[in-house]
This record gives sequence, C-alpha cells and structure tokens, in this order.
Amino acid sequence: MFIFNKKKKDLDNIYYKIVEESKVSYYSLNSGPNYTDHFREFFQLNLILILWYMKTKNMDEKYLEYLISIFIKDLEGMVVELGGSETSLRKKIRKFVENFYGRLYTFSEIFDNFEIAGKKKIKKVINKNLKSALPSKLVIEHLSLNLIYLKKLDQKDFWRANLFVNK
Repeated sequence: MFIFNKKKKDLDNIYYKIVEESKVSYYSLNSGPNYTDHFREFFQLNLILILWYMKTKNMDEKYLEYLISIFIKDLEGMVVELGGSETSLRKKIRKFVENFYGRLYTFSEIFDNFEIAGKKKIKKVINKNLKSALPSKLVIEHLSLNLIYLKKLDQKDFWRANLFVNK
C-alpha cells in the first residue's frame, strides 16, 4: 500500500501530462479548416495510448485502475458542470465508460499488432467509431509517432520522461 501511495503523485503527474499533451495536440489539429470541438475524444486516445504502454510493460494493475478512476471522476465533473442532474449521472457516465473501454480494447489490439497494417486499422477505427470529424491523417500520425516513441521508452524513464513526442 505504501508503494502505491508513493506512486500516486507520479500517476497524478502522468494524468496531468496526458491532459496537457491533449490540449496542445488538439489545438494544433483544430487550427485549420477541419475544426472540431471534441477534445474529450482526443484526450481518450492519448489516455488509451498511455494505458496500453503501462499494460505492455506489466505495470501494476492498480496504476492503470487509478488513471481510469481519475478519468471517470473527470467525466462525472464534466457532466455535472454541463448541467446534468445527479439522478441521471450514473446512466450518462456508464455510457461514456462503456465507450471508453470499447475503444481501449480496440486500440490496444491495434497497438499490439501495429507493424501489420497498423495505420490502416487506426484510420478505419477512427473514421468508423469517433463522433467527431477529427482530421484523421493528423491523428493517425500523432498516434503512430507516439506509439513508436513509447515502444522505445524504458519503464524507468516512463515516470520522469516526456510521455509524448515533442513536435
């Protein structure tokens, strides 16, 4: 338990890095003619990428669960902030969480087998399943670059390194 409490601050930092990277990438993608306002979806892709990395490096399940629980708390806050009632909160959150886990599973399988037509599979999933009109070419490039970067990143460096490729 003590080790987990010690890592909690690091995990909070990682979550913050995911949020910050998502903001930077999201706004750089939305500065052109293909504007979209679906930040949540882009954030989910970055979170999924980090969760996939942690899973492939056999990091403790508690760490992954902790990051997902922060994400769910953020979703709850977002729904309440947007005027959602407390009575319908569980129903709305459940739908978001089910979609997230579906994406986590799908993208994890693609990332595991990325060398075998990974970019084509990512494009197919993005075009089919995401609600926004994210510029798929740029998103695919973002995910591909960061996937390659994370595959090379040592687990020891993960806790203090930049989690995403600097542009």
